[in-house]
Amino acid sequence: MKASRGLKKSYIYQSPIIYVGLFYTLLVAWTVVCVSLLGHYIKSGWGSLGQFLMIAFILVCTGYFSLGLHYRIRVESDGDIQLTSLRRIIKVNARNIGVVEGPRFGLPIGFIRFRLEREKAYLFSVVTERKLQEILLVISKANPDIKFKSL
Repeated sequence: MKASRGLKKSYIYQSPIIYVGLFYTLLVAWTVVCVSLLGHYIKSGWGSLGQFLMIAFILVCTGYFSLGLHYRIRVESDGDIQLTSLRRIIKVNARNIGVVEGPRFGLPIGFIRFRLEREKAYLFSVVTERKLQEILLVISKANPDIKFKSL
């Protein structure tokens, strides 16, 4: 908890760097393996350039959207939320969030999905961490109508 701007309190949760780093390391490794195998198959005459370009496009889209996964959340006591990813920062108020969904199958590690007005935001998370639980409590107080699933 940090005091900021008068009487407002800020609550900050940052995903463990090992978790985020492992995710992006595996993503880069997967991309390198796929591109090298595709290059090998094209040189051997197995596939065409069109197939290579289609799969390369899918890999680029996967990387682009993966950079949009948020690793940090900051919530003010009045419900203002800032989600930070490598690609962008989303600023929203808790009143604009309809549903917050935890990781599937009740796992303690995964992604928390925030359903915003026009999009969804995903946060790397360890659900059992105290700081994250505090943030979810502040969000629920700022928006009593919000629905929580699998948390």
